[in-house]
Amino acid sequence: MSLLGNAAVLIWNDVIETGRDEFYGWHDKEHIPERLAVPGFLRGRRYRGSGVTEWLTIYEAEDVDVLTSPAYLDRLNNPTPLTQSTVRAFRNTARSICVIEKTAGASTGGHALTLPLPADFDASALFDGDAPAITSDTGVLAAHLFVADDAASHLDTREARGRAYVVPPRVLLVETSTLDAARQQLERLLNRLDPATRDEAAEGAGVFTLEISRLATPNFQNQETR
Repeated sequence: MSLLGNAAVLIWNDVIETGRDEFYGWHDKEHIPERLAVPGFLRGRRYRGSGVTEWLTIYEAEDVDVLTSPAYLDRLNNPTPLTQSTVRAFRNTARSICVIEKTAGASTGGHALTLPLPADFDASALFDGDAPAITSDTGVLAAHLFVADDAASHLDTREARGRAYVVPPRVLLVETSTLDAARQQLERLLNRLDPATRDEAAEGAGVFTLEISRLATPNFQNQETR
């Protein structure tokens, strides 16, 4: 499967212009490695694009217990000085700790779209059923339906108190091989929504291109100091 584990953290955010260099230095060199050093974290990916926000970050984990574990909560309650200074430049942040309801596909893609789904939208036909699965469309490599764990997403931590964010309750993420395929797929998906909810979903959607993908490594901290 293209997705690792059974849970994920999805984070969308913008960064003010004067904070971009610091953001890249922090996220590439400190934040992603720090998160992947938490037991049970499997991979970190960051995308950049357009739509609801400029950046999307995905952390894949073994299960939702990892995302409420003492090790992870310790990081959230003890953010590094660079984390504290960098996130002050964040804007329009959304963060959701999710379980994976459905997933399909055997490859990861260099591009992705995210689309918030209304509660009454039946996504089963996108993965199986009478209609062809979404991964049969040209350029579509994988699709994942995430459902927020509301309690886990709203845990009171020092890092959470430092910034305001919303929690998208249900998100479809589609990975594609080309940017055009991501844009075309987003348009097709929006056309499947009820007109009453389509505009709101479109405002929360985004199309992104992969910037970094990093796997967790055993004994990571020891390897970093060699």
